[in-house]
Amino acid sequence: MAKDVSNNLVGVAGEYFVCAELCRLGFLAMPTPKNNPLYDVVVTNAKGTKTVIFQVKTRSITNTQGWKMGADITNKKGNANLFVALVELKASGLPDIWVYKHDVLAARIAKQFAVYMATPKRDGAKRKDPGFVWHDLRSFRPYDHARKNDWTAATTRLR
Repeated sequence: MAKDVSNNLVGVAGEYFVCAELCRLGFLAMPTPKNNPLYDVVVTNAKGTKTVIFQVKTRSITNTQGWKMGADITNKKGNANLFVALVELKASGLPDIWVYKHDVLAARIAKQFAVYMATPKRDGAKRKDPGFVWHDLRSFRPYDHARKNDWTAATTRLR
């Protein structure tokens, strides 16, 4: 993938990779129209009787810090059929994708952000809320790594 790809194309690429992987697993996955506020991909089983939805957050190959997300990602939705796919694009080959139940990731990032905000800056000053959050591989724990390319939580709901 080219290094100078626009953020819009990075996001679209992530959504299509998620759709492709879910289709490869035997499900019908479709991207939603742009700027849908809650989800990016709709997935159904072959009979169309069960559905899950995904928010997709994509990290470009030039982004070494992590996934930058709006602070609202920390708000639980209470929807057992809502998932988040964190897509890490690579210079070549297929991306890695971490799959979370939305509310599990929301709680994880909220806790991580609370620790960040409670840690004083280098000069000892209190941090100001930036209005967004980061989630990066350096902060991943074993249970985060276990979600890498593991679609079980979402696909189980479609069977």
